[in-house]
This record gives sequence, structure tokens and C-alpha cells, in this order.
Amino acid sequence: MKKLLALILFCSFATLALAQKDVDFDNGPSFKERIFFGGGLGFSGSNQQTNISLSPIVGYMITQQWSAGVGVTYQYIKLKNYDISDNLWGGNVFTRYSINQFFAQAEYDYINFDSNLLDDQDERDSATRFLLGGGISQPLGNRGAVNLLAMYDLTYGNDSPYDSPWVFRVYFSF
Repeated sequence: MKKLLALILFCSFATLALAQKDVDFDNGPSFKERIFFGGGLGFSGSNQQTNISLSPIVGYMITQQWSAGVGVTYQYIKLKNYDISDNLWGGNVFTRYSINQFFAQAEYDYINFDSNLLDDQDERDSATRFLLGGGISQPLGNRGAVNLLAMYDLTYGNDSPYDSPWVFRVYFSF
């Protein structure tokens, strides 16, 4: 069950996207110009499972290179072979520092899930993790980019619902 949950959570977080935009910091941008929105939307399905996720975020550009923000996560999973489903929800707080096309990112994630999904008992549990890593961003015009990110869970242990301490993401930002 742990491995299945880990795979599902990894797939949902792989869709996370952070918005990035050009702001003229030389002329003192307003609070509104520093705010950005973004997020991810994911869907995967097979003859064994369906996974739908939504991960909106809002952030603030502290400087041209440094930003921070918060996000929420909702995910619906259905395991067709067992005729069961679950609604997962959570959130995250992140900070990111960019140097040219490279960036470093720190993130704290929280997720709530049904810990006894296969036992047909409605017992909720939660998991947290603290991720550190970096990536590269390839710009697509003034506001868009394709981003590759690798992060490591510093709190990973034997009781983690995830199979691996590594998180890899490919996402678009606008």
C-alpha cells in the first residue's frame, strides 16, 4: 500500500508549476506586479487506476531572483481493481532563488490521505516532507518557461509513505 500511495503522490506533485514573470525592479514595482499565480493540473489513467490532481499556487517576487509562495493540492484517486477511491488534500510553502537559468528551491509539503484505503476503513493520516534541490529553467517568451527540477526529502525515513526521498518534476510556468 505504501508503494502505491507513493507512486500516486509522486505523479500528482510532478504536475506542480510555478509562475514566473518579468518585473522591472529598477523602477520599484508595485505589490500587485510582484504577485504571481500558477499551478498544475494532472491526469493519468489506466485500466487499473485513475488519478486527477489540481495544485494552484500564489507567490510573491521578493527580488528579481528570489520568490516565495504557498500552494494547495487536491487529488482524486480511484483504484479500479478494488473499486475504491480517495480524496487527498494538502498544501506547500516554497522559496526559490534563481541565478540566470538555474535555480535552487526549498519546499515544505503536507498531504492528507486515507491510511487504510484497502481495508475499507475511513482512517485519515498525513505526511510531511522538507525538500531541497535545484533545477534549470528554459524561457519561452517573457512570461513562460519549461522547468526541470530535482529535490531531495531531508526528512525521509522508514515511516515515510513515499518510496524514495527523491522528487523529480518537469513543469511549465506562465
